[in-house]
Amino acid sequence: MKSCFLILLGAGTVLWAQRPGWNFEPAFRGHFEGKVVTGEPYSGTAVTTRTQTLAGGNTINEASCAKVYRDSSGRTRREETRNAATCSATPDTIFISDPVAGVAYVINTKNSTYRQMTIKTPTSDATPQARTRPANPNAMETSLGSKAIPGSSLSAQGTQIVNNIPAGRFGNAQAITITSTRWYSPDLQIVTESTRTDPRNGNMSYLLTISSQAEPAESLFQLPSGLTLQQGRARGAHRAP
Repeated sequence: MKSCFLILLGAGTVLWAQRPGWNFEPAFRGHFEGKVVTGEPYSGTAVTTRTQTLAGGNTINEASCAKVYRDSSGRTRREETRNAATCSATPDTIFISDPVAGVAYVINTKNSTYRQMTIKTPTSDATPQARTRPANPNAMETSLGSKAIPGSSLSAQGTQIVNNIPAGRFGNAQAITITSTRWYSPDLQIVTESTRTDPRNGNMSYLLTISSQAEPAESLFQLPSGLTLQQGRARGAHRAP
């Protein structure tokens, strides 16, 4: 089921040639964790940014904005505006996932077309399988405590990971330090904020601001009329690593 969700929501996305030219890790698409969460509706705005300074002093600044929704049944909707730090009234792409009906849609708003995919509906006793990774002796994990989630009365728990890549690991003359932070909401069961500082790729950040915890309109999770179905796999869609 997780792969099915990430195929849609990465169009790839974070589903994702639907995303900008750079590639954020799954953590930066934290509103969709690849599992169905029920009973915790919310609406919000998520902004993903990347900044990088090149050797000659030139800089790269990129951003993507998305309006995100989830209802009490676990349906999700993502309205993505690429190459902008603010969301437009008409997003570039809309992603709808309905695990109750077992269907997902990728909507291209510019040419009024959509692609449809079948997803597995979870059983009542289904639980996501945790992925385990071998311990990294060069990484240090630290708890950052908790802090408020913007726009809500909820809090998120923070974790920082500092990964030191020794010199010579892949031809690097000096050691490389990569620092990542992740803020996770146990209530909403989503990542609400994350950052990553990597000398090789620049600085990346993701921030979700909650606008409401009320039930979103049911129409948000239905396929709009007047669209033309396109056959074939959504361009750029991929399986989760």
